[in-house]
Amino acid sequence: MPIGNITMTPEFGAIQPGAAARPRESGFSELFTDYLAKANATMKQAESMDAAFAAGETNNIHETMLAVEESAISLRLVGAIRNRLLDSYHEIMRMSV
Repeated sequence: MPIGNITMTPEFGAIQPGAAARPRESGFSELFTDYLAKANATMKQAESMDAAFAAGETNNIHETMLAVEESAISLRLVGAIRNRLLDSYHEIMRMSV
């Protein structure tokens, strides 16, 4: 049986011949906003799974606890990024011109 070439479909990010690779043009604020939205979605999912477990709609404590912990980690990371940003801002403000 002959084996054909491996090809990638466009949805997996295949680069067309002759196409120049362009860097993604997004700023830090956009990245932070996206991550904040993802963290919020994670928190909402954890809350809904927690409510479903408390109401007896599901028996899967493992997935519920994983969702809650993932949510807590996301929230701590957002807080840590915020604190670093504030520290950087204060440091810049203390600089003499």
